[in-house]
Amino acid sequence: MTVKDRSIVDAPLLLNRYRPLQILARGGSSSVYRGRDEILGRDVAIKLFKAGAVADVRTQKEELRLLAGLSHHGVVAVIDAGIDDSTPTDPRPFIVMELVQGHTIRQIINKRQLSTREIGEIGFEIAEVLEYIHWRGVIHSDITPSNIMLVDYGTLHSRPRARLTDFGIAIDTLTRENQVKGLAGTIAYMSPEQAVSKPITPASDIYSLGLVLLECFTNELAFPGSPIESTAARLARGPEIPSSVDAGFAPVLAAMTERQPTDRPTAGELIEALRNALRVPQG
Repeated sequence: MTVKDRSIVDAPLLLNRYRPLQILARGGSSSVYRGRDEILGRDVAIKLFKAGAVADVRTQKEELRLLAGLSHHGVVAVIDAGIDDSTPTDPRPFIVMELVQGHTIRQIINKRQLSTREIGEIGFEIAEVLEYIHWRGVIHSDITPSNIMLVDYGTLHSRPRARLTDFGIAIDTLTRENQVKGLAGTIAYMSPEQAVSKPITPASDIYSLGLVLLECFTNELAFPGSPIESTAARLARGPEIPSSVDAGFAPVLAAMTERQPTDRPTAGELIEALRNALRVPQG
């Protein structure tokens, strides 16, 4: 008896072009599928939103507009979008994106220890993405090990490159008043100001990236425990940076995770700091 793979789906063609084939991930408001562009004969990623209230549709449109306006090698590109009306009583918006072949940082550190150089390169490349999106007025606001992917292009002399995914709760500060209230994001990686629902700035992304890089070194959450315990700890102190962290990177991580946003480096300053740290021979 053959057991059917439940990740394989039998779904209608979207826009008479895109066919969902296999579920890749499920979230609270959407599911992501591996799909096929039947016209160009290429694999794509299809993010299909659940039908919901007007506010949900507005959020989906904002994510689409944000992604469509970004053009950077470290950001997953939007290809198309539309509404799935195969069930008239349950129309659902969807986004067609480039299919990124790789592994998340979470998947990698669950299996092995990253080297100091690998961690530095990940930080440098995501800092480049942050400089670009911050310059465009966008705050990602949910940087976690699960939202950074390492992509291996498979050539003899290439190395895996870091790419930033999931702009689902990103904030466009150029078109929206940045008085962000309410808890949105992943508790373990929130900045102190974000954890208490204060307005956030690009510095919040820097803090979150600092916690991700620190976890890459230690393989442990900087602020474990319940949401209340985790929030209270980061409001009281900075994360502990053990002596095992490379001496060239420890001060950079400390600066990234300063409790006051104005004390953290900008993305541009972070690029320079990580570039200098990477130039020092690793012990």
